[in-house]
Amino acid sequence: MFGRAARSTNKFVQRERDRIRKAEEIADMTAELDTIKSVRLKAEFECLGLAVYEKALTGRERTKQREMELWNTSLTLVRREALRSLLEQERQLHIRELSKIDLAIYQQRT
Repeated sequence: MFGRAARSTNKFVQRERDRIRKAEEIADMTAELDTIKSVRLKAEFECLGLAVYEKALTGRERTKQREMELWNTSLTLVRREALRSLLEQERQLHIRELSKIDLAIYQQRT
């Protein structure tokens, strides 16, 4: 009986060791999964923050681009008006010079 009891005790001890080993493996896997989960959540949070930052940056770039387009348009209008004014001044000067020598510019009736 001693051998059979020893074998039973050995099986019991072996089963207990296997159970403890499996519990430790499960605990290790759980810890590893928790680590992976926390890293993944952190990465997702950082990506979300980066996406928000990129979206804001894109919005600012679009705003700058639109402002530059408007600025260029207004600059073109100002230059056009300045050129029109300069041409009108030169035309008036030319008319005065012609009137001094008793000549006139032919103006078509409209």
